[in-house]
Amino acid sequence: MSMFILPPPPGVCRSCARDHDPGQPHDKQSLQYQYTFRSEHGRWPTWKDAIAHCDRDTQIMWEDALRERGYWDGWEGEFPPAPDVAPTPGFVGTVTKFMIVEGEQE
Repeated sequence: MSMFILPPPPGVCRSCARDHDPGQPHDKQSLQYQYTFRSEHGRWPTWKDAIAHCDRDTQIMWEDALRERGYWDGWEGEFPPAPDVAPTPGFVGTVTKFMIVEGEQE
């Protein structure tokens, strides 16, 4: 099974396929950004990578906001090794989606 990431549509960031000001971070959660970055660097991106092109004031603002929310994942120390996520023969994988629907209980 092969997977292809199509190029971003015209008018959006070429790195993350999102419409954002060039001085703002890339969308680290965008599949476009994650897989493009991994193919170039051999590891998954961190928020540090997503804000690396921003000016220092913007980096500080984003780092503080991400730390407040518990999402900061890598300003200090070495980057963790990239996990091997390529599917193995006979393994397709699963996707789990959690959704809260008002009035329903599990």
